[in-house]
Amino acid sequence: MPNIVALIYSSEFKERNYGVLCKNRPDYMLPFGGRYRIIDFALSNIANHDISRVVLYADRMIRSTLDHIGNGKSWELNRRNGGLLINSPSYTSDGTLSEIETYYDTIRYFEDHPSDYIYIKNPMYINKVDITDAKETMESNDLDCLVFSSKTVDKDGYYLNRKIISSDEEGKPCSVGLNLGMSEDIDLFLGSIMIKRDLFLRILRTAMERNSQMSLLNAIFSFAGDVNIDFYRHNKEFEIISDINSFFEANMKLLNKEDFDQLFYEDGLVYTKSKDEPSTSYTKESNVRNSLIANGSIIRGDVENSIIFRGVDIGKGATIKNSIVFQDTVISDGAILNYAITDKRTFVDKDTRLFGNRSHPFVTSKDEHLEKGL
Repeated sequence: MPNIVALIYSSEFKERNYGVLCKNRPDYMLPFGGRYRIIDFALSNIANHDISRVVLYADRMIRSTLDHIGNGKSWELNRRNGGLLINSPSYTSDGTLSEIETYYDTIRYFEDHPSDYIYIKNPMYINKVDITDAKETMESNDLDCLVFSSKTVDKDGYYLNRKIISSDEEGKPCSVGLNLGMSEDIDLFLGSIMIKRDLFLRILRTAMERNSQMSLLNAIFSFAGDVNIDFYRHNKEFEIISDINSFFEANMKLLNKEDFDQLFYEDGLVYTKSKDEPSTSYTKESNVRNSLIANGSIIRGDVENSIIFRGVDIGKGATIKNSIVFQDTVISDGAILNYAITDKRTFVDKDTRLFGNRSHPFVTSKDEHLEKGL
């Protein structure tokens, strides 16, 4: 689609919500599903709808972003004209992210590359929205803006403190707030907005003139002009990741084949950086049940209800249950992990036991060495 520019920005990132997992990487670079990164879903969804101009606002910890994404070749975004631009976000004087300033600081890009529409995507909202249909909806209904949401019944409070969109008497979006559990039927915000380019630029300039630190979504609803805005409702699989607990739950849901197939295979494939690894080796002592195992690993022990990334070495008599084991982790003989997340290159010594629970998994840091009794 030549007349649309896509922006990817994790504007709600709070490092403290992820503990040591985001000590050296931004949230969107967290490993996911055995061989992917969270950012892969946003890039793949955009590429599958043939959007050739993409701006990724990377975090200050940019090394992992450049290593994984590079020039965007894995998503066919390494183009002579257009393609992928990686830019840094803007911060306020107290060090917090500023969404409005981030977009405003690249306003020359939008002026130099004319397009009719801007599609903004927060990669921590994992879904596969139909961007092409959304653009056609805007054109056919002469809309200025679409807010992507899911009409959801939240009886159990799973989406408490998530962003929700309120409607006016005509059923149109009118404001954004937090789900405090006051209503079971909610319009859950799905982290995406499509907006006409000219309106987008006017809103940015207006917000900057007012020295506003609000989010783009708030700026749209508070804009004084006559904006024709509507919902674009998504009724398929999605995940919202904002902390360690939601990250753990989103991964565990992938052990359900139906959830896995919806997220990875329906409505376009998910692409990632290619790595040549041999097939995983399973010894006769190994026992694997209901788990995702990536290539390049050696399994000698028991693995159940877990996700094992590339290059993991699991020793004899070791037991891994309800856990996420990142790349190049070594689990020595006799070690036991239950409700744990081990970061890259973690070494778990012989007979060491790591236990957490579903709401508070045990988390290790990158390159950590864990011995029995520690």
